[in-house]
Amino acid sequence: MDRNDLAELLNGASAEEVDRIHRLLHEWSVGPEGSFPVQLTLLTKAQWRMAASVPRFLNDSRRWLELHLAEYRRQTALLVSDFGDKSDTTLKAFERTMGSHTESLKTAVNQSNSHLVETEKAARQIKFELEHSTDVLKRELDKVRGELVDERVHMDKARQALEARTSMQEWFRLILLSLCMFCLGAGLALMWAHTH
Repeated sequence: MDRNDLAELLNGASAEEVDRIHRLLHEWSVGPEGSFPVQLTLLTKAQWRMAASVPRFLNDSRRWLELHLAEYRRQTALLVSDFGDKSDTTLKAFERTMGSHTESLKTAVNQSNSHLVETEKAARQIKFELEHSTDVLKRELDKVRGELVDERVHMDKARQALEARTSMQEWFRLILLSLCMFCLGAGLALMWAHTH
């Protein structure tokens, strides 16, 4: 392992401790390749290399995060500024729309009020006409009733006169029919007497 990697891993340790650990690692790695100490040393070196690279990775990650965070902040500031501009524009348009709607509502309410006044006048006029018409209709109805009663009386008199005439005609017909029967009977009796 490189001394610099070991020093970075043992940050805060004295130079003697770093030197001692470096010698220990060197002693462990001396020997046949397949032996346990050498295998353990290789594994430990790999672990120490990985452990030594962690601070570099953390620094790189921190730089990367700072770079992206700065970009994120810049984009967020742009978005907030753009949103503020758009919302100001939208709010102004909304205020204009609300103002025009308010004016339209005021106009509609005023027109409605004038229509209500006119409707109330028309309703009063209709009520007056209905009351006047009711009085006129009552008078006309009473007049028609009187005329109907007079006409009924007149019809009853005409019926009685017709019945009187009809009964006289019936009597006249009956007498005429009786006379015809008598004459016919007498004529037949004379004929019979004449033939016998």
